[in-house]
Amino acid sequence: MTTSTAASMIAELRFRRRDLRREIARVRWWRRLVQARRDLTLAALARPEAVASTGLDAAYDALAADAPNSTELAAAVWPDSATFATGDLASLDGIDARLDTYERLLSETLDSVTALMIDALGRAHHGHAEARESEHA
Repeated sequence: MTTSTAASMIAELRFRRRDLRREIARVRWWRRLVQARRDLTLAALARPEAVASTGLDAAYDALAADAPNSTELAAAVWPDSATFATGDLASLDGIDARLDTYERLLSETLDSVTALMIDALGRAHHGHAEARESEHA
């Protein structure tokens, strides 16, 4: 293998690895969003009915001054609880499972490309060493 061919192959493998790492990062980002949405859906389905304002809320409001109370926090996290359904959990689990499969395939491909690049770097290094030896002989 010539030096320019090896360098070209190594450069191509580096680009493939970079692209695969970017795609894995994108898939992981989407998986975090899907998991967050699933957590919110589960929390909305499991939360107790709205709690009536108690003396504790009043005391909390007096102590915390500008901090949001539990009613405000619930309204911020679950603006419209009617949009959550148990079917959402199955759908989100399905999406996450598909993303998990895709991420594993990407990781396996990244490992293969990395092995090819290491092999190409080794052959290129070996070729350079042989060329230096023949120059000195």
